[in-house]
Amino acid sequence: MADMKKSQTSSLTLKISLTAVSAALYAAAAALTASIPTPWGVGQFRPGVLVPAFFALAYGPLVGGFGAAIGTFVGEAITGFVNTTPILSLVAGVPANFAGFYLLGWLMQKRSTWGAFIVTAFVSLIVGNLIAAIGVVGYFSTVSTAWASWSISLKVGTVLGLTFFWVATMIPFVIPLMPPLIRATKPILGSGRGSSNAIKLSWGKPSEILKSTFAVSLTLAALYLIVTLTPLGGLMFSLFAAFWVETLILISSVIVMVFGLIVAFLVNRKEIGVVAGESP
Repeated sequence: MADMKKSQTSSLTLKISLTAVSAALYAAAAALTASIPTPWGVGQFRPGVLVPAFFALAYGPLVGGFGAAIGTFVGEAITGFVNTTPILSLVAGVPANFAGFYLLGWLMQKRSTWGAFIVTAFVSLIVGNLIAAIGVVGYFSTVSTAWASWSISLKVGTVLGLTFFWVATMIPFVIPLMPPLIRATKPILGSGRGSSNAIKLSWGKPSEILKSTFAVSLTLAALYLIVTLTPLGGLMFSLFAAFWVETLILISSVIVMVFGLIVAFLVNRKEIGVVAGESP
């Protein structure tokens, strides 16, 4: 009984330590890119989401979720809340980061392939960023008379616009860079108490990789066509924001597609196996 309690205490301490490390690294990564302007003048360009995504995949949903929630607030505080405010961060950024990366870690607990990760990461980022966008529009609709006077359709369009902008800035980093990051940290992940689920992920069949990457890539391509060829794009993006966001969506689609083709080719040649860069 005593050994069990000691083990539980040790496990809790480890999770708290990992959460603190995740939060610190995410805060630093977020602070580095905080000054990059965004089309709406709110929110941040955030490639640093690779950090909490890694911790969610490697150490589970609680570490990923809490690390992301704490890290985003600390990172914004470090930069003096560029493009945000403390209240907006608590209303939008903190819950969105927790939800998105908790969901990623939770969904990946029982999944064993990188193909599953690709789709799961895409879905989790959409969910997290949608929560953030709803929080942003809700906050400004409360504190700003200009935003409060917007029509429902314009508010919904802005929510979707913000969501797709953030997703398009995150996907090109999270999907292609996660496998080599896990590969590089495998000695650390494998040396801890218990084995990380991340180091057990396999690429599976080339067809499975192509299905996953094509599903994400074609979804982004379809979104690009919708926002460029239909009135919905004008509702979602201002004239200033349209070109930038549409271009990012297209770039994200191409990056994911190319990534899938390269990995499928390497898997077919049996040059990568359980972990990116490792022979089976």
